Amino acid sequence: MERFNFFTAHPFQKEDRPILNFSVISSGSRGNCTYIESPNAKIIIDAGISQKELATRLKLIDRSPENLDAIFMTHEHSDHLKGIGPLARKFGIPVFSTLGAHEAAKKVVGDVSDWRYFKPLDRITIKDLEMEAYPTPHDAVDPVGFVARCNGFTLGQATDLGCLTPMIFEKMASADALLLEANHDVEMLEVGPYPWSLKQRVKSDSGHLSNKACAELVSKVSHDALRILVIMHISEKNNHPDIVKVTVKPCIKNSETRFVIAEQSRPTELFSLC
Repeated sequence: MERFNFFTAHPFQKEDRPILNFSVISSGSRGNCTYIESPNAKIIIDAGISQKELATRLKLIDRSPENLDAIFMTHEHSDHLKGIGPLARKFGIPVFSTLGAHEAAKKVVGDVSDWRYFKPLDRITIKDLEMEAYPTPHDAVDPVGFVARCNGFTLGQATDLGCLTPMIFEKMASADALLLEANHDVEMLEVGPYPWSLKQRVKSDSGHLSNKACAELVSKVSHDALRILVIMHISEKNNHPDIVKVTVKPCIKNSETRFVIAEQSRPTELFSLC
């Protein structure tokens, strides 16, 4: 796998005080964004909310957008890229994505002076933070998920997935923290308000993960050292946090693992792996 060093690189070695912090800033069909920081790097995955709203939410966890080193984009759907252009232009932040995702997004994002490409399974080094991209099954152009690593800690992100693949199981295994999609309850989706075509899209192998599929993923990748599991991209019309909890939480192997459901309207706390 190819590694790109766009910033000053540091060896990936255990330090006296290793740490990896993260917060889900927004999660759902009205906008997605995740903040990740290492001791020396600060990045976000996606910016599906406005630049102003992102700044407001970062302030709630005592962070600010002008300190960001990079924006990573998973794919070109509007709930993942709405704020990327204004954010990148205002603060001069480089944007990282696949070439296909950029081609699909550039009319919406507009001119960004510093856009950098990677291929699925590439590893991108931002100071002491390593971001590995991997391909995901979703109805977008060249979509990816990410694994973040620093100082021996690993954070796995797997959202906007139509189905589970061997690659997803591999990349999410052994992580210290996981951000996983549980988009819908199948029964609620079937009787819910969506038109038939949208229901078929959500349930397809290039749509979104159901609660049961998320539970299957958790049952296979959960382990005794898993510290935090954050459930993401919950549908406001076709799911409910209580259903997610009773479906997914029992699949966690360690009773000490924190179980958190990310919200659309406010960020999670700033979690720390140290």
